[in-house]
Amino acid sequence: MSETKQRKKIIRNIIKIDRDLCTGCGKCVIGCAEGALEIIDGKAEVVNESYCDGLGACIGECPEGALTIERREAYEFDEDLVEEHMNSIEKKKNTGQESVHVCSCPSSKTVVFNTPWVDTAKTDKIPSALRQWPIKLSLINPNTPYFNKEELVIVSDCSPVAFGDFHRKIMRGRPLITLCPMLGIGEAELDKLERILKENPIKKIELVLMEVPCCRKLNLFLDTILAKIERPISVKETIISREGTIEA
Repeated sequence: MSETKQRKKIIRNIIKIDRDLCTGCGKCVIGCAEGALEIIDGKAEVVNESYCDGLGACIGECPEGALTIERREAYEFDEDLVEEHMNSIEKKKNTGQESVHVCSCPSSKTVVFNTPWVDTAKTDKIPSALRQWPIKLSLINPNTPYFNKEELVIVSDCSPVAFGDFHRKIMRGRPLITLCPMLGIGEAELDKLERILKENPIKKIELVLMEVPCCRKLNLFLDTILAKIERPISVKETIISREGTIEA
């Protein structure tokens, strides 16, 4: 069945997206079994009204409350078009034509960088600036003494891999915490980070993020925690591009 079939508009329920609240995390896309939602230019969009059944299964997936149901004139829901659409997506995935995984955020977009790697090291061994283990927030013991410093680096998991000079220009022997907002940050992790900041003399945080939309959640998490701290802690934000450069 072709998408050029005659369709009609009716008054019905359909998903409404608040672009100001949407962070482009992609969780709503995962919750839409009909493939009606995609992340376009960093925001969720209904790509075809006929794909949206208006039941709102995606609403509970949005952590920002950006999705609601509105009743308005829209093209009627069409199960045949949905089936054709999903089959087309599956075919593209199987043939490698689909560069963005269905039901995911822009962070998973496939990109190939053609810049050749050049070893510019002056010595045979580049020293590590890591001074602790573990580094993953979920594994860290908040009672460990290595947070008894004035500075702390909080890093999204992908940043050290993307930025080749991470040890020399960012870590510099400072205590480090890594985490991934896309894979989920639970209450236990938030409580642990709050405890680390409250119980140690940390005055400065460097927050290192990737340029992808889902990383922006780390700002929200950190702002929520800092609001509970009774002393000032300055935050410097460093954004790493997928090409491995620090953005201005």
